[in-house]
Amino acid sequence: MSSVEHTTGQHTSILERLSKVETTLETERPHLATKADLERQTRLIVMWMIATQIAVVGLILSVVGNWISMG
Repeated sequence: MSSVEHTTGQHTSILERLSKVETTLETERPHLATKADLERQTRLIVMWMIATQIAVVGLILSVVGNWISMG
C-alpha cells in the first residue's frame, strides 16, 4: 500500500468516525439539559432545602415545647 492510499484510507476512516460522532451527538442533544434547566433545578433544590430546614425547626420546637409542658 502506498503512502497516498494509506493516507486516503485514514482520511475515509476519520470521516466515517466523525460522522458517527455527529449522528450520536444530534441524537442525544434533545435529552441534554440547558442552562435554563439547570438554573430551574438549582432554585428547586434551594427551595426544598429551605422548606426542609423550616420543617425540622418546627419539629424541634414542637418536641421542646411538648417536653417543657410535660416537665
